Amino acid sequence: MNALREIILDCIESLLLLGIFEALYNKKKFIVKNKLRSILFCIIFVFATYWSTFNLPNAYHSLFISVFDILLLACITRIKIFTSAIILSVFIIMLSVTEYSTQTVEMFLFNINLDQIFLNPKYLATFLIISKMLQILIVLLLFKFSKYFAKFKLFQQKSILFSNLIIQAGILSLFIFSINYGIFNIKNAKIFNILIFILYFILLVMGFKELKEWEKVINIESSYKVQEHQIKNMEEIISIIRQEKHDFANHVNVIWGLCLLNKPNTVERIKNYVTGISDNIHSAFKFFNTGNEYLDGLLSIKNNYAMKNNIDFNITIDEPFSSIKIKENELISIISNLVDNAFEAFQLKANIENKKISVNTFIKDENFYVKISNNGDMIPQNIKSKIFDKGFSTKTKKSSDHGFGLYITKQLIEQNKGCITLESTSEKTKFLIKFEIKETDI
Repeated sequence: MNALREIILDCIESLLLLGIFEALYNKKKFIVKNKLRSILFCIIFVFATYWSTFNLPNAYHSLFISVFDILLLACITRIKIFTSAIILSVFIIMLSVTEYSTQTVEMFLFNINLDQIFLNPKYLATFLIISKMLQILIVLLLFKFSKYFAKFKLFQQKSILFSNLIIQAGILSLFIFSINYGIFNIKNAKIFNILIFILYFILLVMGFKELKEWEKVINIESSYKVQEHQIKNMEEIISIIRQEKHDFANHVNVIWGLCLLNKPNTVERIKNYVTGISDNIHSAFKFFNTGNEYLDGLLSIKNNYAMKNNIDFNITIDEPFSSIKIKENELISIISNLVDNAFEAFQLKANIENKKISVNTFIKDENFYVKISNNGDMIPQNIKSKIFDKGFSTKTKKSSDHGFGLYITKQLIEQNKGCITLESTSEKTKFLIKFEIKETDI
């Protein structure tokens, strides 16, 4: 009976571990698509757990099976060992929290000791059923909110501090797990469990302090990226100004040469020459005041590109971008992606006359709006419904970099409590972004 119960429990736990892997690693339907590997994982998991349960002391059992499961998950799913350690840590934390909670509630509810839970079939059955139901529920919630957990980017280098925090919590849970199941002669297991909970949450608080430090590092890194982007913009602006200075010097040399020739029609020729270049001299470079100096530099660069490609680039800032609360690097990514998308609309069809791109900001109904439009070809309805999908691209030459600009843009907008809509007709294609206005301190 004990053997059968252990096999059933091990089967459930093997599927729970695979479920956590699917939810956190974004490997949807891994079990369904990889039936043989999933079955092999479950068989090996059950065999190793069963063997260690009945052949190793409790203190060694938990350590052995944890290391074994990390290697097994990495081998079967073909992920890195560090990634496997993160997933197993989440699994151990889930087991620990659900089982400790169930034990404590059951001890207080039935006024029993910890050893009675495992020695009395009725109490044991209650404990196993409730704890496993809670674990299944947690895994289902992980699946439901997998997009939210994807934002943490647990398996990327820049989230190493947060990943380490999870592993530390997993090691602590494993340690407590080993102690809790290895000691049955404690006189007052209720007090023991309470003390364990207190220790557990104290260490969690310390871990979250480390997480705060991680957030500071991320913010510094974000600011550095904005500064780096601004430096690149300034370098390009300086390059443009140098080019214009060179062109201006050439124009002066031409006029000076005409003066030296001193022909009868010199004045008329100089007048005609200056008239011909005056428009280019006045409109060659523009500075904008958007309420964000980094965005000013970006739009100046985009305007220069527009001029070189005979595109009318119109910027109308009725309301400055300082009216909304958003990280500068995210704002730059949003505007840059949408403006670049407008430029690409003309690349798909180069014979469009009077090419126009406009960027407008305004306030309506106590909301901040950004409208970016172009007069390129109309976007068909079947493409409009997929244009914000991850990996979707209208470019004929596919690349690993294509199909993510508008997807990322939408994600950034929604993360900042905004929304984006698309309208496209034969005359104009318009992206409209709505943000909440930043609250001001009174």
